Amino acid sequence: MKTYELKTDETLKKYNYLWRMSRDRWAWEYLRRNKDFRKDAALHSSDDISEMTAPCRNANIRLLRSRVPQKLAARWGLVFMPDPSLNGIDADAVWLKTAFPDQVEVNCTPRAEGQTCDIWDRTVPHTKITHVTDRAQREFLLLRGNGCVTQVRCTGQTLLSLEPIRMKLQISDMETYEQKLKAQKEGMRIFGNDPEAETPVWRKRTQILRDGLIALDCLELGMTHREIAVVLYGKAAVDSEWGVTSMKSTTRYLVNKAKALRDGGYLVELLGSQLGPNVLAA
Repeated sequence: MKTYELKTDETLKKYNYLWRMSRDRWAWEYLRRNKDFRKDAALHSSDDISEMTAPCRNANIRLLRSRVPQKLAARWGLVFMPDPSLNGIDADAVWLKTAFPDQVEVNCTPRAEGQTCDIWDRTVPHTKITHVTDRAQREFLLLRGNGCVTQVRCTGQTLLSLEPIRMKLQISDMETYEQKLKAQKEGMRIFGNDPEAETPVWRKRTQILRDGLIALDCLELGMTHREIAVVLYGKAAVDSEWGVTSMKSTTRYLVNKAKALRDGGYLVELLGSQLGPNVLAA
């Protein structure tokens, strides 16, 4: 798939962190710009989630567990309510399986004496690990590395067991085999070089998603469609092309598309959910 660099100024450079985002992180970026969601998030406090460090040798793992029911978060497809002020890399945004059916899955079994776990051995040295337990005792991992975040759903033996665990990637639904395989491949991007050492490259799809977020932020500041186009394309281009080409309709389409993703479309178009914006995730 064709990739390319984009011309950026100081304003647009603030969005460069987005270029490695997976679909579920893009979904979070759109959702956190939803005013109704932010109102729901404001009803939660930091005390709703317990946080501690796992007593693991050679691994720094955060343990997060909900202390209270998370009905408001579940309405939006989330395990618990993250902080909307945090971006897709930093926020502990964990999606329910009903909302994000194609997330990476691992099955955990007890590890025999002398047996190794390739996933563990490769992941621990190269990523920051956050372990999440929801109210139903389901376990998830957020793996951060190489400017990327991968969400992993864990089944089988609990990762909090005192005995060593072996993890294996699994695909449990053959009807969506291709999507799940793609999610696994996308998840492997957490292993790699320092993201700051590389120039952001974009595909047509990720550029549209980035430009949509920029448009939403501009709308939040009260800017018009023409002013949004100036931010995206430059004043000279807008002055010469706004009235005689499709730039005006392109900007209108971009704004409407971004609003739709923010207001519920993220569930279907980015997470691959069958829920739709008017059906509760839990």
